[in-house]
Amino acid sequence: MLKMIMVTARDRVRLQEITGVFIRYGLQDIVKLLGLSSLHNKIRGSNAHDALPMPQRLCAALEELGPTFVKLGQILSTRSDLLEPAWTEALSQLNSSANPLPWSQLEAQVVATLGAAPADVFASFDETPLASGSMAQIHRARLKNGNEVIVKIQRPGIENVIKADLRLLRYLAGSLEQQSETLARFQPVMLVRYLENALNQELDFCHEAANGERIYQIFADSDDIVIPKIYWEWCNPTLMVQAFLPGISPVDGSQLAAAGFDGPLLARKGATAFIKMLFEHRIYHADPHPGNIMALEGNRVGFIDFGMVGNLSEERRDELLSLIYAIGERDAGGIVDALIAWGNQDSLNLTGLELAANYFLQKQGNLRLQLGKALTDMLTTAREFHLTLPPDLVLLFKALITADGVLLRMDPKFDILSILRPVIKKEMRKRYTRIGSRKRLLKLGNQLMDGGDALPQTLRLVTQRLRHGKLHADINIENISQLGKSLERAASTLALAIVIAALMMVMTPWLFGLNWTLFGIPFFPALVFLCAIVGSAWLVVRLLRR
Repeated sequence: MLKMIMVTARDRVRLQEITGVFIRYGLQDIVKLLGLSSLHNKIRGSNAHDALPMPQRLCAALEELGPTFVKLGQILSTRSDLLEPAWTEALSQLNSSANPLPWSQLEAQVVATLGAAPADVFASFDETPLASGSMAQIHRARLKNGNEVIVKIQRPGIENVIKADLRLLRYLAGSLEQQSETLARFQPVMLVRYLENALNQELDFCHEAANGERIYQIFADSDDIVIPKIYWEWCNPTLMVQAFLPGISPVDGSQLAAAGFDGPLLARKGATAFIKMLFEHRIYHADPHPGNIMALEGNRVGFIDFGMVGNLSEERRDELLSLIYAIGERDAGGIVDALIAWGNQDSLNLTGLELAANYFLQKQGNLRLQLGKALTDMLTTAREFHLTLPPDLVLLFKALITADGVLLRMDPKFDILSILRPVIKKEMRKRYTRIGSRKRLLKLGNQLMDGGDALPQTLRLVTQRLRHGKLHADINIENISQLGKSLERAASTLALAIVIAALMMVMTPWLFGLNWTLFGIPFFPALVFLCAIVGSAWLVVRLLRR
């Protein structure tokens, strides 16, 4: 409660604004779920939005709340492993566009950033924006050497709004994860952390410029792929200048054909470039929608907007290769291996994973495999079997699904797996060649040497704690209470048997000395024999019952 008071005191106005927008769109259940009802308990939702389905209401509310929530919605749209299709489809339509700001509101910031008026830096500068988004807007310009460029300008004050929103979301995510086991599966804290990292990168245009520069170098010698050049002398965190690419977005094949382009050729070139980035350089465009891909003169392909770029570890790259190979070969065992590697549950049900893999393959049928559809079905299967995948992997899947969709727009008969198969075989061979094996052995040897260096210190620490009685073990055994009760009963039975045996050993010689008889039969020897038979029978019955 104290933490809530501190949060609301610091950002109370923004929190009330967020709550009011949700209520106005009839999203009171979300407000209650977040524990914010007290901020607007007298406000009722507007009837104007009752006709809209709930997912569309949420999208409209997120767009009104600005860039932080739009980006949150866009990230949630990739989580087909967590959300139903109606929600992901609606969230994927979120639009980050916004009304452009007049030049008068931007001029002072641009002059301070450039160190001079735009008229002194550029040969020409268009004060009317070419495009406008919730975080920045873009203006056309021409350098004094004649090169056409675009100037991306961050909206003034947007960073403070985003920082405040992230503070609130961090608190709300922590509260949700602690209060609800059901919502904890969605990993809200990790989701907000991922959102924060994505927004911080997008707020720093130098980061976007560095991404663009890296990919520009990858294709510097290519005649088919064009990446806009970055002009670093005019780049800083709130302003970026890069080359302008004259081209059209690939809406569909007929539109490309009408403009004189070869759709199938563009699709093949674009797919080859994306695969080269992904598997050779372990980097990929994380938002390859049609607006970020250009068809250029000469059937060249251009990529723009590198604010969202993903990086793959070598291990993740190999896992992806193995998964695509398993999907192509319809190998359920390979798919199970991938799910085991990616599942972060405390306990994995192997039978459930095998069922999920077989269910996924049944969805694919015997038709020609489509990568985008296969990955979409993989995310759906993960949701239906309650498997939560890592956020970076879901982003990669979403990028591949989006890229595959754009390629199919260029060429409806395009088969990305025909380009992927040679790459997969090449990488698989490389992994198990003499050089590849030697590299892996060297890596394993380094790991063993590092572990060996740390081993003496670890043993010394364990020995010291044992000597002082400070070594604690936390062991969790199922049915431990039943085990304790069983041991207690066994110990009681054993103790009783020992006491009776001791009494018998002491009393038997004295009783035998009395020489009592019954019908001519020695009484006490017969009694001892009878007790032995009864006791043996009782013991056998107890053992059989256990």
